[in-house]
Amino acid sequence: MKLDSDDVWRALASPYRRKILDLLREDPKTTGEITRSLPELSRFAVMQHLGVLEESGLVLFRKEGRQRFNYLNAIPLTEIYDRWVNTLASGAAETTLHFKRYAEEKSMSDFRQVQIEHEVRIKASPEVCFHALTRHYNDWFPHRYKPDSEVYCDAELGGTTGERFAKGGGAIHSTVVYVDAPHKLVLSGPGAMLDGCSVYAVHSFEADGDSTVYKRRMDVWGVVSAEAEQGLRQGSQFLIEKCMVEFIEQGIKYSAKVQA
Repeated sequence: MKLDSDDVWRALASPYRRKILDLLREDPKTTGEITRSLPELSRFAVMQHLGVLEESGLVLFRKEGRQRFNYLNAIPLTEIYDRWVNTLASGAAETTLHFKRYAEEKSMSDFRQVQIEHEVRIKASPEVCFHALTRHYNDWFPHRYKPDSEVYCDAELGGTTGERFAKGGGAIHSTVVYVDAPHKLVLSGPGAMLDGCSVYAVHSFEADGDSTVYKRRMDVWGVVSAEAEQGLRQGSQFLIEKCMVEFIEQGIKYSAKVQA
């Protein structure tokens, strides 16, 4: 579907609609959560604003039972930036546009959204778990383009996660869009080794006695086959329940020799 830039400009004209987009930058929210964040507006007014944002393509939604989850869709903004602000768009903007064009060339029946959630209890503090995900990422994370590369996670707003190849070069896996150490880290981007897909991952850590409840939610958009989805779910479970937990609780590290 071709989006009309006039609809995008009209949607951005309202300060309330801009506030809603700001709220959705962190993570998807239900209509009720948005209404509670804007107490000066009635639920009906919030729904009207969401309707305008939906028509412009800036907001996508998914229903779960009686709840409606609203998602920020940055593609229309990226297209305006690409056309009117800077013809040499940033790397992140180019990635988004290439993804959109790639998706439009495919059958829409192949385009899917997959959500993967995991929750695990780790015998360590939130600080230790957060540092394992950030400072010690290279010690346990096994999913790499090259076995001998170094993976990293710059846990600061606008930082990146990715890998540096041993002989030069590398790859960016995602960008840090929200950080509240040691409680929450949100990543967004092309993802590691997911050709033609976009990933939004939320990591949260909550203390529970002498342990931490670690929750990870990953949303993947793109051409995701049933086989690819199964691989993602199994790989995500292995990544958390074995690699990360064993590193934190037992000190077991990634080995390039084992992976090679």
